[in-house]
Amino acid sequence: MKGIQKSLCVFIHYSQYPYIPKYVRIYVDELSKYFDEVVLATNQRTFETDIPLKTGNISIFFVKNEGYDLGMFYKVFQSIDPKEYRQIACVNDSNILFNQLLPIFNWSMKQQTDFWGVIDSNQKPQFSTHLNNYHIQSHFIVFNKNAILKLPVFFDSLNIQEIFNEKDSKKVRQLVIDKWEIGLSQFLINEGLSCASYIDSNSYCALYLSGKSANVSLKLYPELIRSGLPLLKVKVITKGKWKDLFHTKSYWKNLIRKYKNPGWEIEPLIEELNQIKKEMGNQPLNKLRRKLFEKK
Repeated sequence: MKGIQKSLCVFIHYSQYPYIPKYVRIYVDELSKYFDEVVLATNQRTFETDIPLKTGNISIFFVKNEGYDLGMFYKVFQSIDPKEYRQIACVNDSNILFNQLLPIFNWSMKQQTDFWGVIDSNQKPQFSTHLNNYHIQSHFIVFNKNAILKLPVFFDSLNIQEIFNEKDSKKVRQLVIDKWEIGLSQFLINEGLSCASYIDSNSYCALYLSGKSANVSLKLYPELIRSGLPLLKVKVITKGKWKDLFHTKSYWKNLIRKYKNPGWEIEPLIEELNQIKKEMGNQPLNKLRRKLFEKK
């Protein structure tokens, strides 16, 4: 059955911009090297220009913005025959990619697991309904055949319409984290499926945080990048933390420049990220920085 051999990556992207940002196009183009099909699922909006696609295996799927990543992935999944695929990935636009994904996919080829991801987590939010909160972070998760066959059962277990109908954005976010971010991994594990993570968050927490649980993609992003992870959370750039007051303004830029792919033109990407930071950045932190460091 030839169709069974296909692989699909669903890339989740939400934006208010009338174009596809460069950092998203870089990420999607790189993913297209590792999957037979890449579907860029994004919210419907008016575009200023034609949407540039570098390769023929990338398509765009416009959806209504409901239920965040869960909603977008669910709608794409409902449009396909999952039995045709040996591998389906869900990746979102919350990361900047500045080097090849080859080391991650080389690692994945050695794993005999039903699903895997880039980073795992044991964090338990206050609103969690789970006894065990271990999960593969949903910004990059890949389902192999056994896990794909379980996805329809998982979706049937959810009251998806309730999530779509919820108007309180905070409640929607909590529902998606509880049911999707944590709930999906726990559902698959309880079904007897195996998983693996490229980054073992427990080992990083033990090494750098005395074992204290944390979201390492935010808390330990310099350590992750230095160890070879080619991804940086957009939130690191747009949402400043108190400790960032004591870093140079070029801290994240210098990390990207140092660990970028030598063959990639990185300055246009940094220029775009600077603009996004200006438009989305943490205003209270910017005010405090000016008060502390700028001349009166």
